[in-house]
Amino acid sequence: MIILGSQVSLADFIPPIVSRIAKKISVRIHNPFDRIPRSVQVRWVLDVGANQGHVTVAALKSYPGARVICFEPVKGLFDRLNSSLEKYKDRVTLYNQALSDTNGEAEINISTFSGANSLSPQSAFHKALNPGVAEIGREKVKLVRLDDIAADLPAAEIDVMKIDVEGHELNVLRGGETFIKNKVDTILIEASFQRDASWEKQSFMEIFNLLEDWGFRLVNVYDAPDSTSLTNSGDMMAAQMDCVFRHKSRLKMPAPK
Repeated sequence: MIILGSQVSLADFIPPIVSRIAKKISVRIHNPFDRIPRSVQVRWVLDVGANQGHVTVAALKSYPGARVICFEPVKGLFDRLNSSLEKYKDRVTLYNQALSDTNGEAEINISTFSGANSLSPQSAFHKALNPGVAEIGREKVKLVRLDDIAADLPAAEIDVMKIDVEGHELNVLRGGETFIKNKVDTILIEASFQRDASWEKQSFMEIFNLLEDWGFRLVNVYDAPDSTSLTNSGDMMAAQMDCVFRHKSRLKMPAPK
């Protein structure tokens, strides 16, 4: 009902759920490299969990002189990644492998949403809070440790390392400890609050502690929890956020005023 003389806007006729979805989409499509400290001279990006290449393309456009190394283990996604990056082929190096803390083979869980594919089974918590995401199959993939293949990469050092592997982040870090501690400037990493098999033990705390031990400092967050990214739980529990860590040796303390 419209009451004459009242302040009425178009927003009053839009269902709340539509507004929430629109806001969530606007948050998710931002360029993650806008969150990188401006002092980082980006020449090489390592994209771990490249999927179809959205983040890779963002890196290539954000840093016209940079090159990107991609790891994507799922064959179908890797083929699409290869196709989508065809016009950038002189600036990308692609590996149809998964970074982990061991070498060999494993089965990755394929989901109805490709962004949820994971080497870790979907936890009961994740299933309850994401009813639209389901595991529909498995695929054998090759696992490699970053420390074991670092010498074969086209870059001796990495300026930005992005890690989004749906609950396997700790494994990626542990498999590349030596290289990451000594050869990586900045890390973009997803901190998920619902991927862990254990309700009591959350791996994002281990990620924070590990990176601190390795000399990294949290300098920024994006996709931070807000009213659009909270779960449907009555306890208002956040789903995830993405974090930017930078090695302390690259940071400069502000001069005292």
